[in-house]
Amino acid sequence: MPASWLLAPLSLLPLLPAPPCPPFPNGEPDDPPWGAFRGPNGCGVGASKELPNALSPDENVLWRAEIPSGYSSPVVASDLVIVTGTEGKKLFTVALDRFTGAERWRAEAPEFDGKGPGANSAAAPSPATDGERVYVIFHSFGLLAYDMQGKELWRKPLAPFNIPHGMSSSPVLAGDELILMVDQDLGAYLAALDKKTGEELWRVDRPTTTHGYSTPAVYRPEEGPAEIVVSGAFQVCGYSLADGKVLWWADGMSWQAKAVPVIDGELCYVHSYMAAPAEIGLPRFTQTWEELEAERDADGSGDISKDEWKDNEMMQMAWFIFDMNHDGVLDESDWEMMLRRNRAIGGLFAIRLGGRGDVTETHVEWKYDDRRGLPDVPSPLLHAGSLFLVKEGGLFTAIDPASGAVQKQGRVGEPDNYFSSPVGAAGKVVTASQGGQLSVITADKEWEVLSVNDLGEEIWATPAIADGQVIVRTSEALYCFGDAEG
Repeated sequence: MPASWLLAPLSLLPLLPAPPCPPFPNGEPDDPPWGAFRGPNGCGVGASKELPNALSPDENVLWRAEIPSGYSSPVVASDLVIVTGTEGKKLFTVALDRFTGAERWRAEAPEFDGKGPGANSAAAPSPATDGERVYVIFHSFGLLAYDMQGKELWRKPLAPFNIPHGMSSSPVLAGDELILMVDQDLGAYLAALDKKTGEELWRVDRPTTTHGYSTPAVYRPEEGPAEIVVSGAFQVCGYSLADGKVLWWADGMSWQAKAVPVIDGELCYVHSYMAAPAEIGLPRFTQTWEELEAERDADGSGDISKDEWKDNEMMQMAWFIFDMNHDGVLDESDWEMMLRRNRAIGGLFAIRLGGRGDVTETHVEWKYDDRRGLPDVPSPLLHAGSLFLVKEGGLFTAIDPASGAVQKQGRVGEPDNYFSSPVGAAGKVVTASQGGQLSVITADKEWEVLSVNDLGEEIWATPAIADGQVIVRTSEALYCFGDAEG
């Protein structure tokens, strides 16, 4: 990346005058607000007492606003909805009026090459806000902080990131600290920054992990230090918020983490599942390195080039994932990691918090590993006494959070992919499929589908819920659904 790219000046579009703020639809605003990816502590549950039974583009759209493209999920701060996006080689943080959809301000980050990382968007991580500042991170640059009028307060260049599909972990606020998780191939770390200045307070290396896309959660026990719970490759860990010290860990997770840990009291639900490489057309990685060399190292170089594996199309496509230092060849360390990944399927885990050291055998209450119900990307939702999962194809599963037993499993809507995580409030669950199906489902162990509406626009982001409104980001626009008479 050219040095001039890191020094590009910030430009702000002229600020629009804020229109008068109408009353909140359901009285006092929700507390806690939806100020981060998946709302309060990433749990996906809003405080709203009412939600529409249908999210229909014909009946209860309060407004629709076109925005720059991106996969980041909307967050809410009082009367603002905030997202990040990209147009050409420009990256933006955009704030819209939550009641009208009018753009209030737009802040520009340093330009990039205009290409998304891998199959991802250049604007994938979601913002975080405490109502006083807005924090965003871009794969091509790093962190930026703004005030609530869009004025830049500080910036911290951190790129490049060695993550095949780009930085997707969202920043997390914990008191006066901003937590950043950078799980990448070689050089992974967890860091805490002063949210007012961007100064790094501590950083701890994560040498046993590889790339991942999860976002941490914060655990605050009644006694003892606050913890940052991190789901990474092969392991979930608890770190001290005060200094980053590793407090506990549990093994058995998959090799690529995506979902957010969900904390409920003294329990933490961690979805960490990844299909074995052989299930997606890759070879069954069972050979030793010596056996592989004898079979494929035609030039006797001591490593395996991409051309020496040209007989497998999926291996050619996935090469960038397994070549961890991107030197164009696989060496023995790359191969050992591939073998480990082949064994690490993972599942959905319930972990009792409060332990120290290795808690794999002592604090894992149950594990659900039926791959028929385990999604690839979406995080689980704990709401109204059940854990909910939505999987590719629209398979929707309710699980007993006390035992891990399936309560009910069935299809929602037409078969489709799901990258958006389910969210809920007021005894209802909202799901969004990649193809644009918005489903509203009752949040109980014998769940029923209340409605399915098709927006006809792709959805990669997770909806936000605030004050009876459901805010949905599509590939083209932001939608705000709610009771028009509220």
